[in-house]
Amino acid sequence: MYQVRILEGLLNPITHFEKLHQSEKVKGLSLRIATLIGLSLFLAAGSAYLGIHTEEIMKLMDTIGREKLEFAKLLFGIGGLLSGLLSPVFTILFFTLVYRVFFYDIGWIKLFTIGLFPAFLLFIEKVLNFPLFYFLGIDSESSPFGFGVLIQLISEQAFLVNALSHITIFIIWSAWIQIIALKKMSDKMMKSIVGIVIFAYFIYILVTASFVLLTQNLGISL
Repeated sequence: MYQVRILEGLLNPITHFEKLHQSEKVKGLSLRIATLIGLSLFLAAGSAYLGIHTEEIMKLMDTIGREKLEFAKLLFGIGGLLSGLLSPVFTILFFTLVYRVFFYDIGWIKLFTIGLFPAFLLFIEKVLNFPLFYFLGIDSESSPFGFGVLIQLISEQAFLVNALSHITIFIIWSAWIQIIALKKMSDKMMKSIVGIVIFAYFIYILVTASFVLLTQNLGISL
């Protein structure tokens, strides 16, 4: 029986996913997914409580009524909580479904296990960004973990900056782990696996960046 151990999978993925490949049963997956969702909600609640990323709303303090301002902050907080709930779920489901198309010989539970690791690493990224956002007042596009800071020096194109800001050391780490995992559980050639993983992350970043940009453009009607 395979026991999901996230830390082992992150630090020693070759051994960890060899165990997953050889096992017929997976233990602890549901608990870890539920824990991750709970922690993500807790972090989102903390961000909402501290007013992280509400700078644009607060700029309107002197031009709109207090009731509308509080309502806008409430909607922003609800949106943050929904994001905290849905973000890890979407990440896990996305990679599971994409890889199922190319690796139909790998069982669903094992694919869900592989999909758990990017969701966890992206959560860790949010945890590390939390104090930077709060104390320095920077946005996600200026996170030191991604390429957003560099691309802002040469381009002001919103979608390009947003998309490249999603390419972080954690997303690269996630891709590397999934390449190892899929290689351990598949007979496909390494170059095919690398191509599939790059394709999956390319689509993931496009979808995520498009959604973020859409919500920013819609804004909150005051």
